[in-house]
Amino acid sequence: MTSTDQLAEQNIRLYESRLAHLDELLERARKGLENHPERDQHRKTLDDILKRRDELQVRLEQFKMENPADMEEAVEKAGLMAIWEVLAQDLEKLLEKLGA
Repeated sequence: MTSTDQLAEQNIRLYESRLAHLDELLERARKGLENHPERDQHRKTLDDILKRRDELQVRLEQFKMENPADMEEAVEKAGLMAIWEVLAQDLEKLLEKLGA
């Protein structure tokens, strides 16, 4: 395995780890919504976050299929880290509102 392949695998593991962390936060948000008085309002926010999470998953799958030799361009093209950062911030704000 070349260093480029190793870098690709390392990046994929990083993104998969971050996606798993998002999923953990999403589960906390779901539980926080169960008895929250403003459940309907926050449900819409959670649904939006879930949709964007699914889009992130698709981009991750596309990223996995990229040629490791084109890694730098693939990372920039995918924008996975930027997407993850925004989703995580939005989800943390929702969790604060839910007290979860």
